[in-house]
Order: sequence, then C-alpha cells, then structure tokens
Amino acid sequence: MWFWITSLFLTTIAILGNTLVIYLIITRRRLRTKANWFLFSLAVADLSLAAVFIPPHFRCRIAGCSHAEVILYLVSYFGDVSVTSIMAFTVDRYCAIVLPLKYTRIMTKTTISLLLMSAWLAPLILDTIPTLALSNENIAQLTSMVIFQFTPCIFLAIATRKIIKIANNHARRTSILLKQLKFNRASQRLRGKSEVSSARLITIMVGIFLACYISQSLSSLCACFPSCKASQPEQVVRYVLSFLLIINSGANPFVYALFKRDIKKEFSRVFLCKRKTVR
Repeated sequence: MWFWITSLFLTTIAILGNTLVIYLIITRRRLRTKANWFLFSLAVADLSLAAVFIPPHFRCRIAGCSHAEVILYLVSYFGDVSVTSIMAFTVDRYCAIVLPLKYTRIMTKTTISLLLMSAWLAPLILDTIPTLALSNENIAQLTSMVIFQFTPCIFLAIATRKIIKIANNHARRTSILLKQLKFNRASQRLRGKSEVSSARLITIMVGIFLACYISQSLSSLCACFPSCKASQPEQVVRYVLSFLLIINSGANPFVYALFKRDIKKEFSRVFLCKRKTVR
C-alpha cells in the first residue's frame, strides 16, 4: 500500500507542476520563446506520462481492467516523447551556446516546428514498427532500448559536456573583457550569465534524466536475458523503476522554477499572487 500512496503523491506533484508550466507558457506572452516551446513539448509529454501511468494502474488493481497493454504502450510512448523532447531542447541550447552567430539562422520557426513534430512522431514510428514487425519480443525490446535509451544517453552526455565547456569558456572570456573594459558592462555580464544559466539548466535536466534512464536501461537489458531476469528481485525493481519514471517527469518543473530565469519569475508571481489572496 505504501507504494501506491507514495507513487500517487509523486504523480500529483508531477501533474500539477507540468500543468503549471504549460499554463504559464500559453498565457504569458513573454514566455513564448523558442527555447520554451521545447519545454512546453516536454511538459506535455511528462504530464501525459504521469496521467496514464500510476492512476490507471491503481484503478486496474482495485477494479480490474482489460486494457493493461494499452496503458503500457501509452506509458512507453509518452516516455519516449519525453526523451526526444529533451534531445530537441538540448539541440536548441547547443546551437544557442556553441553556434551563437548562426542560431537565428538555424533555429527558424520551420526548424523548431520540424523538431517538435519529430519529437512526437519518431517514437510513434520507430517504436511501433519494430514492435509490430519483429516477432521476437526480446529483439523488439532491445531495438527500442537502443533507439530511445542508449542512444539518447550517449548523445545527451556528449552534447552537455560540449555545452558546459563552451559556456565556461565564454564566461571566462567575458570576465577578462570586463576587467579590461569599463563600459558596456551590463550587457557583457548579461550574456555570460545567460549562457552559464542555460548550461546549468541543461546539466541538471540531463543529469536527472541519465540517473533515471540508465537504471531503467540496465534493468530492461537484463530482462532480455532469462538468467539475469531470474536473479532480479522483481517487485523491488518494479517499484524502483516506477519511482524513477515519476520523479523524472515531476522534477523538470522544479528545475525550470529554480534555474530558468523567465519561468522562475512567473512562478514567483503566481505564488506571490496566491499569498496575497490568502491574506
């Protein structure tokens, strides 16, 4: 019972947090930036994942259901969309920090639309086709793991390392320039802080993702081999992976609220407004 109470509590936090992010981006014009549309896509995927994961399973446990496979497929799909959305956001921040002079030319409305469409269509195509085409369930699962777990982990780790390195170099150069130049100080400092802030945001998001998905990937890989699967304590593994999946979906809104300045301001305004109302 403790598992369901804890998981439902975490699910409620994930749903409320992602719903607030979606609401703010839709209703606040200042938040409708290029980067935030990727966060909007990620928030929708995380909200959907949280909504179709624990609550339907809890209902099935109490009342029974005949659509457990549909629930599992939806969880898998929205989990994959969450992964591809993080990758799309990382591509955007990579271009902004590593290729700042080409960013506006690369990240046009068309490019952003294509990246967002790909984030939602790629899991539908690349996960569904192998599952239907391959008769061996283990091979289908292994193919899905390579595409949506192993490859994203490697890509995100390499891209994040590059982003951190470039952002730190830019911040160091900006610091040197500020010591040499006495004018235009505010704008120089702003750019350096913006790049470091973006790098910090990506680092934390990717760090949480890797912590959650590497464990899931290793468990999924083990499940493909009968001897390894038999050695795992099934219930404990299922509980741990479920918690990691919910935590990954629910953590991102708190990361935005703490480390993304525009969303942080709007979060503060929302909660300050609520406090005034209570008084």
